[in-house]
Amino acid sequence: MEVRVVKKEEYSFIDDFVYEMFRHTNYSNGVAEKALVREIREKHFYIPELDLVVEEEGGIIGHFILSKFPISNKFENEILMLSPVSVAINKQRQGIGKYMLQEGIKLATKMGYKGIIVEGDYQYYQHFGFRTSTEFSIYASMKNLPPSVENLMAMELCENGMANISGEVDYSIYNSLLHGQL
Repeated sequence: MEVRVVKKEEYSFIDDFVYEMFRHTNYSNGVAEKALVREIREKHFYIPELDLVVEEEGGIIGHFILSKFPISNKFENEILMLSPVSVAINKQRQGIGKYMLQEGIKLATKMGYKGIIVEGDYQYYQHFGFRTSTEFSIYASMKNLPPSVENLMAMELCENGMANISGEVDYSIYNSLLHGQL
């Protein structure tokens, strides 16, 4: 397995890949996640070096994006949002997601970012060092509350990296997320 940056000529394939992975879940039809990938790439929050795929034997088996994300309209050059994360259906539960996230966290750390936020399964993301965001004084906006407080998580990429960062996570900067959840 190898993690590498997405090539521009692969954008359409990745859009469809993300859609297919999410449309088979019990919480999404894939439309919002596919739209989110496109929207991230169109905004100034996009970091091409953190739009990544996992390749195995010449085929893409996973994709994820880390992009700049403002907390209370500040800190966008310090905090990243992890979303969406997609693993091929026939490759799930084989450590691909774990490998992707570990590599992404290493890259983001090397690039000097201070933290990452994610909305998702607390049981899964806590294995990487994510904690409930409220532990960092980061709260969900009343405009788009997660299913529970534990679903909005954050992690520091360096010691005390988020000590001076606090505020509100408001996804309304993305039209695809106006339904309220990732």
